[in-house]
Amino acid sequence: MYEQIESSLRHRIASGELQPLSRIESETEIAESFSVSRMTARKAIETLVRDGLLFRRQGKGTYVADLRIPYGLSTQLSFSTAMSSAGHDIRTEVVEAAIDRADADIAAALGVAPGSVVVHVSRVRLVDGAPAALHESWLPASLVAVLDYSLSESLNALMADLGHEVSTTQDYVEAVVCDESIAELLQCAPGSPMIKVSGVGFGSASNPLRFTRAHYRGDRFRFSLASGDSHDIKLEIKSSAD
Repeated sequence: MYEQIESSLRHRIASGELQPLSRIESETEIAESFSVSRMTARKAIETLVRDGLLFRRQGKGTYVADLRIPYGLSTQLSFSTAMSSAGHDIRTEVVEAAIDRADADIAAALGVAPGSVVVHVSRVRLVDGAPAALHESWLPASLVAVLDYSLSESLNALMADLGHEVSTTQDYVEAVVCDESIAELLQCAPGSPMIKVSGVGFGSASNPLRFTRAHYRGDRFRFSLASGDSHDIKLEIKSSAD
């Protein structure tokens, strides 16, 4: 029965009967409509929340997610600011924030010797309650002060407040598959398609300040590309049914 409820809700979302950001019926109302227990109704709703089609607001109910959120690909943009300004609930879970040692790739990106001390910040970004992306950044040892602050908001903004503003970035985009460690963090299956955006952020003196690797769930994001400069490249959350 919970699968029937789930299928019905998916159809209502796909057909447009349930509009983005609209509130769906309560668990009790759904249970009564299908003549099932609240637990069965809750199971169906939780499945759709996990898939990113619905999201909960504490004390207010369950809502239909806005499945198309424009977002530029540049690592210079603030993910949290972009999502919040689009009306979405954005939450950040810090996986790691610590001193690390630079491997060959990180060292080359930051212009330091392999094995040098760097700052590693790893965060899972949740949009409307569902894991959407994993952002990992490495900073030079001169920016160790970031570890003394909250890392739930924009890292670029925090760096700017500390006198190290990222003025330009050089970014690369590629399609990859999800490994087991990322799959566990983003609650998707190992081997799932991922969009990987990696880039170096530079200060005004063209000195590297940050190296970032961002992995986005391939079943929730897609690109739209218009002719013009790099700012015309966009990233959108999409329905898993697309």
